[in-house]
Amino acid sequence: MRAYLVSILRRYVRQINWPLLLFLVFFLNVKLYIKIVAIFFAIFLHRKTPFLRTSFRKKWLWFYLAMIGLAGINRLISLSSLSMQSLLAFALGCSYWLLAMAAAWQIFLFVQQEEREKLLRTAELFFFLHVVATLASFAWICWQAGTLNPYTFEGMHRKYFISTGDYITGISLEGSVATALINAMGLLYFLYRNRKTASLLCLVAVLLAGSNFIDLLLLSIFGIVFICHTNRAQKGMIIVYILLMVVFAIGVSPQNKDYVRATLSRIEPNNVYVPSTPLPHPKMTDWVEPNKVKDRKKELASFKDNTYPRGMEDTLRARYKGWNHFGRWVALQEMSDFFRNHPDRILFGAGMGNYSSRLAFKTTALDIDGGYPRRGQYIHPFFRDDYLFLYLYYHTREEGEHSVVNKPDSVYGQLLCEYGLAGILAFLFFYAGFFLQGIRSLSYGIPLLLLMGAAFITEYWFEQLSVVVLFEFLMLLDQPIPRHQNPQSPREP
Repeated sequence: MRAYLVSILRRYVRQINWPLLLFLVFFLNVKLYIKIVAIFFAIFLHRKTPFLRTSFRKKWLWFYLAMIGLAGINRLISLSSLSMQSLLAFALGCSYWLLAMAAAWQIFLFVQQEEREKLLRTAELFFFLHVVATLASFAWICWQAGTLNPYTFEGMHRKYFISTGDYITGISLEGSVATALINAMGLLYFLYRNRKTASLLCLVAVLLAGSNFIDLLLLSIFGIVFICHTNRAQKGMIIVYILLMVVFAIGVSPQNKDYVRATLSRIEPNNVYVPSTPLPHPKMTDWVEPNKVKDRKKELASFKDNTYPRGMEDTLRARYKGWNHFGRWVALQEMSDFFRNHPDRILFGAGMGNYSSRLAFKTTALDIDGGYPRRGQYIHPFFRDDYLFLYLYYHTREEGEHSVVNKPDSVYGQLLCEYGLAGILAFLFFYAGFFLQGIRSLSYGIPLLLLMGAAFITEYWFEQLSVVVLFEFLMLLDQPIPRHQNPQSPREP
């Protein structure tokens, strides 16, 4: 029996591409220096790989070069505003795109040189590790709270309760949105691989992460693929998924359901935000804002008061309808006004790091998206007067307002605002165009395209250097192998 188990283990170990697994785990880690280590690790592994002429046909790689090229054009147009701070920000922005392109190229090499079945096994193990990490994170919270359901636990001044998902991370140690998104990818991957138990585990991990945006996104995708892209067994699984989501919303995390309803109700003009009143002597079951959040709010409020004139909030409320509803709606109005007032920016945008990007937030040196040297602080007036003030307005209010619905971040907004129509066209032609080719032959690739295409509505995923690489890896795996290719030779996706 021992020899039999050892032989099974050895056979399974041989079915995994361990360098690829390590690359995915390291590159998706939240720390930038670990991502850089992952890229150099992959470059070392592929140092003897010859460059193929067919590589030029991989249009999605050209998208990254196009972004750097458009940023360079914008930099040349704006030479009059050149400074050391702007050059430092420009160099950092270019490095983000170069790292993203390097990761995409290394993923392409991994897929090209390995058997498809081995790559699929590696993807399965990665998702399994991510689910295990998510469940372990949830178990730690249960142990700390002393309950099996921290979503209804009101002790510790409601440290967990409705915010439980914010403390759950997967193998990448990213926030709840990224954790839920990776698990959602695994769910769709296993659904179309007929791995029912694995897909259910991924769904549980998605729900535990508590990302309302990803949950609603999955429900929409389930509805679409149920009608257009599933067989009878998959339709049955989708019904099970939806029932489990309903049970979770009603029985496990009812407060989260109420929060979603309250947030959506603010779309109506008569349902504006009303801040809660702090209690002088709160009980252990009363909500109390953590000191860390209070200190952070004071720091941002001090910067806001010293940067903007008094009464700016009233001016913006008068200018933009729905200011009290949610920030993303206001961000769309600000973007529309920006192009109306600066028609010369329609073609190439405001420039990299000048309006809507993770780079723009990072170079404020306010620790919004990681540390940045104070001496190098760079805040372009376009960004300062629109999206930065919008962010500060909501993030100097109570913690419940620090929601994804109040953040202006969006991949599409970034491409349009900072790279103009040229950036959007580059994305559609090079990036989306490549992954949409042969769409009729895709399996899990179709719902994955829907998932990632909708996920681009929020966050700056390209600059985050995380889930986009996993998306590209899975899409390359789902593309058909050319008929003329020998199955035993390295595959050309």
